[in-house]
Amino acid sequence: MLRRHTCHTTRMADTLRERRRQLLRDEILDMAEQLMAEKGYAGMSMEELASYVGVSKPTLYNQFPAKDDLVRAAAMRAMERLFALLDEPQEASPLARIVSLLSAVIQLQCEKGPNTLPLWMPEIIQMLRARPESKALLQRYDTQLVELVRAAVARGEIAPTLDTASIVRVFYALICAPTIARESSSGMPDSATMANTITMIFLAGVRARP
Repeated sequence: MLRRHTCHTTRMADTLRERRRQLLRDEILDMAEQLMAEKGYAGMSMEELASYVGVSKPTLYNQFPAKDDLVRAAAMRAMERLFALLDEPQEASPLARIVSLLSAVIQLQCEKGPNTLPLWMPEIIQMLRARPESKALLQRYDTQLVELVRAAVARGEIAPTLDTASIVRVFYALICAPTIARESSSGMPDSATMANTITMIFLAGVRARP
């Protein structure tokens, strides 16, 4: 009986430690996203990050042995959140799913504002491609998007004169819209209507004409 109780207590302690570790990991990643959004990849230092989170450098390096590991984890987490809609079963048409994804990604970035991690920075993309697991994540979401575009063309929703490769690249360019040209003389766009404006521009460019 004592042994059974001891095993149960040990499991509970292990679970509690794992939860605390995950909470700390999330806190570190949240702050890393904010610092990278403000200063870029090169401008963020591990020492500064540890100071902002309120942990020692050994604790930080215990979670993430290298800066690249940290940035890759933050980028993968952000990407999984942005593209979560692709993994959900949908009854909508292929084009409607693409537009829904585009709108959701823009809205999420508008909600996070200046703390949005610039996922498509060349340095971050290079890091993601350097590891099998993160490269596989990039490829999985890209494949799903490409399949949706092709399905929309096949159903007559997207103009057949447009090539898939160009449409996919336009999609990627548009989802970066909230994080670029922040210093433009035009001022900041209205976050409440930005997603709608961008999706209208996308639809106007790709939708098949009757």
